[in-house]
Amino acid sequence: MSTAADASALTADGTAAYQRQVEEAASALPSLSSPTVGVLHDTAVDPLLDDSAVDTTLPYADIPHFPASDGTLTVGALDGTSVVELTQHLHLYDGHTPREVTFPVRMLAAAGVDALLLTATAGSVTPQFQRGDLMLLTDHINFQGQNPLVGPNVEDWGPRFPDMTEPYDPALRRTISDVAREDGISLQKGIYLALLGPHEETAAEHRMARRLGADAVGTSLVPEVIAARHMDVRVLGLALLTEQHLTDDGPSTDAESLQTARTRLHRLLADAVPQLNPDGTAT
Repeated sequence: MSTAADASALTADGTAAYQRQVEEAASALPSLSSPTVGVLHDTAVDPLLDDSAVDTTLPYADIPHFPASDGTLTVGALDGTSVVELTQHLHLYDGHTPREVTFPVRMLAAAGVDALLLTATAGSVTPQFQRGDLMLLTDHINFQGQNPLVGPNVEDWGPRFPDMTEPYDPALRRTISDVAREDGISLQKGIYLALLGPHEETAAEHRMARRLGADAVGTSLVPEVIAARHMDVRVLGLALLTEQHLTDDGPSTDAESLQTARTRLHRLLADAVPQLNPDGTAT
């Protein structure tokens, strides 16, 4: 961000600067039709919008104040559903502030995105979920020790204390569950626990996560979900489970099975996004 220090300051002036930066970034995006689905995923998943579906491509470096320069934002459509896609999460463990990590989500919300689909990799901490499974997030536990809402609240964006009792939208979850069933894709459902990282967790930490009620652990998603819900954007979260913890197995070396899982996830997203209804209307 061009004035990262000022915008990250947890003061009234810093918050006002951050709001201006988000709004300037949103203004630089192509006009979005309504409703629009925003898609934010990591590099483990291939882009949803191929060349034939892309209307506009915008390098991150061309977006004012964007806290990353390596990547692109694409705008297009899947079977008539408007989509804006970003292909890289920002992480707290890379030294980004919570406000920087959630800048892309704030920007999308300010630009008019109605629903946000988030994907990331994670490790299973329950014996029932295997390496290569796809997990639909039903809830999460924030164990990162940070929160993007700390500091003065921007009343134009949302309330001081947003309701997080149901962060992942039930209607969107039902829709993608139905699509997975139609496609013959197994979709686990579980709770995601977010840690700061970037080290691999200890065995004791995996046991702790399981005893706290988590089904998988990772190092992303949660800040973005909090910011999206603060701005009343409906959220859907999916995790690709690349590790099975709490077993005697070491790290996975089965690249072929993980690539198969990535292919399944890509197919599920491509089939589900056109059926999502960001405005909440029935299919």
